[in-house]
Amino acid sequence: MSDGADSFVFQYLAPFVGVLLIAVGIAGAVPGGYAIIEPELENCGNPTIGVEGPEETAERFGGDEGPRLPQVTFEDLSSAEQTAFLTAVDDPVDEEQVVGSVPNADAFRRGSIVTYEGERYYVTLVAENTCFAAAPLQFPLGVFAIALGFLGILAPPLYRRLVRLEQRAGRSK
Repeated sequence: MSDGADSFVFQYLAPFVGVLLIAVGIAGAVPGGYAIIEPELENCGNPTIGVEGPEETAERFGGDEGPRLPQVTFEDLSSAEQTAFLTAVDDPVDEEQVVGSVPNADAFRRGSIVTYEGERYYVTLVAENTCFAAAPLQFPLGVFAIALGFLGILAPPLYRRLVRLEQRAGRSK
């Protein structure tokens, strides 16, 4: 049969360690799983630009005299930047995500003036939208820790069942 030390280990210590393993497993599996699916969400790696209209730009920089910002014409923008620029101009929030190539990202990061149809627009990068990075084994190790934790929690009922089977086997002899 069993002694008190085995009973304590299987009744209290194994479930406690199991709960700790589940908590650690969740902490590893959730961000690890998110890092796996994030590139499919179309937000990862696509910066967001903000565009101020000609009135706001003139008010901010005082017409032609202002800080020396990079000057870019609309035609010099990539097709993805042009699409995002035009969408942001019509957007009530004046922001749009650039989906595609962003060769003017450095100019947008510092803030730049884009000339479009004779008007000057202040364009800046408002969000980088970088991808979340996680260790490659973070998700599988998290799932493994969760599974191992469930085994720890299930140890007491399994232990009691094995003790009952042992007792029945001892009586049948």
